[in-house]
Amino acid sequence: MNKFLIIVWSGLLYSSSLLAQPTQHAACGTPPAPASVREFIQSLDYSVHPEDPTRINIPVTIHIVKATNGSGGFLENNAFLTICDLNQRMASAGLFFYVPGAVRFILSDALYNPVDYGPLNTMISQNNVARTMNIYYTNLGAMSLCGFAFYPNSGPGGAQNNGAVVMSFACSQPNGTTLTHEVGHFFNLPHTFDQTSNNPTASNAERVTRNFNEPSPRLSANCNTEGDNFCDTPADFIDNRWNCPTGIIQLDINGDRFRPDSSYYMSYSSDQCMSRFSDQQITAMRATLTTTNSPRGYLTINPMPAYPDITTGAALISPATADTFPGNYVVFRWNRTPGATAYQIRILLFNFSVLDTITTDTFYISQARLIRANREHSWQVRALNGANLCTPYSDRIFFYAGAYISNVGIPSESETPSWLVYPTLLESGNTQRLNIVGINEHTPAQAELRDAWGRKIQEWADIDDVVKHKITLPPLFSGLYYVHIQQGQRRKTFKIVVR
Repeated sequence: MNKFLIIVWSGLLYSSSLLAQPTQHAACGTPPAPASVREFIQSLDYSVHPEDPTRINIPVTIHIVKATNGSGGFLENNAFLTICDLNQRMASAGLFFYVPGAVRFILSDALYNPVDYGPLNTMISQNNVARTMNIYYTNLGAMSLCGFAFYPNSGPGGAQNNGAVVMSFACSQPNGTTLTHEVGHFFNLPHTFDQTSNNPTASNAERVTRNFNEPSPRLSANCNTEGDNFCDTPADFIDNRWNCPTGIIQLDINGDRFRPDSSYYMSYSSDQCMSRFSDQQITAMRATLTTTNSPRGYLTINPMPAYPDITTGAALISPATADTFPGNYVVFRWNRTPGATAYQIRILLFNFSVLDTITTDTFYISQARLIRANREHSWQVRALNGANLCTPYSDRIFFYAGAYISNVGIPSESETPSWLVYPTLLESGNTQRLNIVGINEHTPAQAELRDAWGRKIQEWADIDDVVKHKITLPPLFSGLYYVHIQQGQRRKTFKIVVR
């Protein structure tokens, strides 16, 4: 690891299963906060804490890592749910997180199952979006981590772009506290047990007393220069996951009993115990953002767009109640919701989701056999935009999925045209051309580009040039895309990888 990079490793060990919850008594690999963070905390005035702080809006770029072939990964709506949860937990600090751009996908086996920090540092350096807080979701199981973050002015990325938060899929479940904890580090907060857990009885460990004039031979308080440097968080010494209340007792150098407070997000108590930041912690996070000269002040340079409030789900059109569709070809339609830039559609069998995805269209065509034949299903939609990610769903509508039918928009082998599209490996961020070879001369043909979730990016109504034709693609983010070509009844789909 580059010795100039200061990485916060909030490592919570968990089982190797991607769906497993983090082990509650895992070791923490987080190093102490660097001197720059401690000096910043010590420089602040904590005498005034506003009861209702002015809201600070923070743009977030979401990156989801998938395997090289486009499989695996994390659903967009799951990432959105983590931002919803983050906003609820950060509300007392007056911090609000919004997502101004599309989710970005990174296809890489090495990044999908990293074994050390090297590839992740390179990933951050290459993919960070300037003036946003970049959050990466991947599988950190091989590293035995739930997540890590970079303190301000450290990590890859450069000015107005440094560092990131990296989350493991397994620790990004609803109601988890890992993201809140990591964002605390991103905004200058050390662990509550910082510099104390190794030797709680040492003279430089944080002491329990908050009296700065203790009579000799007792030593006076040092909470403003040791530990996490905050005097309104009790001294802590437990550096691994612990359940509350704890029966573990420790004595400091004065012989005073440690009683760590399980309610602080920057401790390592169990998720269900954490609920707050202290006033001084909030002051430090806000001071990290409040001016353009603050350590992360660049996040506030661009004003947040005007996102309309969304208070209702989309109005569902079809399938209507008691409608019947072939199980492998169901067309879902709904009305556009004012202010919405995307929609989450959820299809359920009983009360279990069989399909859950996000689209920018007002329809979704399901041709996968995720919908069970000859079963009653239900569906619902919620409207989203960059600042409204916690919106309510529409009411559920029930429909009947009938028997599967064959050849629904899918040609047989004998009908599959011998077209060719190249190149299929492209670079992100550039306008590029695709060559299409083999379409019939002077016969109208159409093409469309869709992303990995089926959202239409661009379409071409007429590509009836002679034997060879070129179509120009817009600049694309890293990810998996599909080019669909149709000429009469003949269709073919080509996979495009943008790196």
